[in-house]
Amino acid sequence: MSEFLAYLHLFGLAVSLGSGIFFILLVFFWSKSVPDQAIRMKGIADSLRVFHPLFLFGICLVFMSGAIHLTTLKIGFGSRYFETFGRILLSKFGMTLLIFLVAGMQCFGMGLKFQRMVYGVIEGDLAKQARYAKKIWRAQVMNLLFLAITLWLGLKMGALTHVP
Repeated sequence: MSEFLAYLHLFGLAVSLGSGIFFILLVFFWSKSVPDQAIRMKGIADSLRVFHPLFLFGICLVFMSGAIHLTTLKIGFGSRYFETFGRILLSKFGMTLLIFLVAGMQCFGMGLKFQRMVYGVIEGDLAKQARYAKKIWRAQVMNLLFLAITLWLGLKMGALTHVP
């Protein structure tokens, strides 16, 4: 992997994991300290306006830089590419699909609906908003787990790139 591409990959990983961990901790700790539920929901909705685009940017950056790196690996390994990386790549591709499906549901499905409820664009009482906030939090926990598994698979794959 070229040095620039490696740093871009690591930067995307740091952005996606960092923003995900920040959101989980923000919702878990900050929202517990706010007694007024309406203010709590507004704070979570405001944080989603920053968090979701940042999280999506991070996972897209990791995906694209990884795809470019795979192309250079195909050239370098030639006919040994699939026998060397086949199983790990299938697992990574499956995890990547899960990450994007959950992130799409979280950001574009539940996240936008939650924000519209909080800002009064569509109807949704505080109890419904709290349920949506909890669902978004759970989806982010799942995505962090999927990202961690994908990172572990990437580290295993990285060890194979140095095998002659």
